[in-house]
Amino acid sequence: MKINTIRFGEIDIAEEKILSFERGLPGFSDCFRFTIISSEETDPFLWLQSLEEPDVALAVINPFRLFPDYAPVVNETDLERLGNPSDEDILALTVAVIPVKYENMTTNLVSPILINLKNNQAHQVIMENSNYQVRQPIFEQVQQLLAGTADESEGGGTDAGSDT
Repeated sequence: MKINTIRFGEIDIAEEKILSFERGLPGFSDCFRFTIISSEETDPFLWLQSLEEPDVALAVINPFRLFPDYAPVVNETDLERLGNPSDEDILALTVAVIPVKYENMTTNLVSPILINLKNNQAHQVIMENSNYQVRQPIFEQVQQLLAGTADESEGGGTDAGSDT
């Protein structure tokens, strides 16, 4: 499938790379299908590109690369929306905000995007009563990661099944 995007121009997306957000994403009510685009130029950030809206591409990052001890608590309802995947089959990403003054970049650790790698179902979880921040500063961690000094563990890792 070919799509035109504002950020990446025309790209070819394999059907098996299409993610389905049954309930969409908060703030993007017309967007239900996305793909993940990686670019060496923007590593460690990835792009969650909408297939319905060419101008919607969200910067996302694997939070475990920056915060190895990150432990989102996911309730049973959220897991059911994904098809009840095992922990190993979940990819967690968080939306990043990279402003012009990039030293102020943040990521939303309260609302991770969870992707079932077996069926490509995706859902943004909103954790209640979380000790994490919606605007967690990440500039220092990204700098360490780029310098090769951050722990680069690539896990999914959730407290699946825990109700909060």
